[in-house]
Amino acid sequence: MEMQSLDQNTIEEIKKRLVKTYNPREIYLLEPKGYDSVDNNILVVIDGKDIEHYRLMVAGHKALIGVRVAKNILVYTQEEFDEYSEDPSTLTYSIKKYGKRIYAHA
Repeated sequence: MEMQSLDQNTIEEIKKRLVKTYNPREIYLLEPKGYDSVDNNILVVIDGKDIEHYRLMVAGHKALIGVRVAKNILVYTQEEFDEYSEDPSTLTYSIKKYGKRIYAHA
């Protein structure tokens, strides 16, 4: 059984809510592929240093209440994203390489 891709309206709703919550630099989406993955991985890149990752991830989940998709939200600073996305052993690397950027601050 193959996972269905998110429709464009759902992606737009996710993007709108997360932009309002975080005012991010970028948002990436990696949809699940195959049997071993069920969550949509959403990675948000924000400005700042020494952020409280857990608090920010909870804020993202709260922002997406009512959007019925399985999700895993990661929030990183630009510096963290740049570092982690270079390491092939990280989820951040996979999201950057195989996911799609659904938002970039103009």
